[in-house]
Amino acid sequence: MSARSGFAAAGRPFDPPGARPVVGKPGPRQEAAPRRGRPRSVETDKRILAAVLGVLRRGGPGAVTVEAVAELAGVAKTTIYRRYADRQELLRAALAGAIGDPGQPPDADPREKIRWALGQTWQQMTEVLGPGGLAAIVGDTDRRFTELFRSILVPYADALVALIRADVAAGKLRDDLDADTAVSLMVGAYLGELVRRGTVGADFADRCIHMIWVAMTAGRE
Repeated sequence: MSARSGFAAAGRPFDPPGARPVVGKPGPRQEAAPRRGRPRSVETDKRILAAVLGVLRRGGPGAVTVEAVAELAGVAKTTIYRRYADRQELLRAALAGAIGDPGQPPDADPREKIRWALGQTWQQMTEVLGPGGLAAIVGDTDRRFTELFRSILVPYADALVALIRADVAAGKLRDDLDADTAVSLMVGAYLGELVRRGTVGADFADRCIHMIWVAMTAGRE
């Protein structure tokens, strides 16, 4: 049997002399289907952020670590790292979610509107920061956390300042009243009461406003 017939018998086609071997063209490239991860659980997100606030209230910002949050939330550390790069992102997300937007004041007289805005501001310090967070703010033991909380609390303080300025412009409060100073006094009164007694009573806002109302109105009522 010749070599030529042997090739044919073996199933290999014979190429005429001088012909180039035909190289098969690759078929169309099959794109791999995108891998889909499991959707994030809203319930898990809530547990993580609630755990951040729980650790913060008890131990301050220094106690907020991925390990501590994962343990309290009952999730793996990898679950947290899939959502947040580090503890700073954790703190920011938890504070922003807990504080939110101050909203619109009620349609009431100046005293009640200020009472509402002051109560909102104090509530953030009580329910969001707790003893651990407040201690860090007062002692300025974590500068980054202090700046973070101030930036998030600004809308509440600004809302209170704006209410006072509007009532000054309307002639309902004394025309030389410094709104910024008045707000600082009221916020400081809360911190002072907390330092002295360890807690702030439910009626303290009314007592505080009553004490400074005469100075704010200067006989206009």
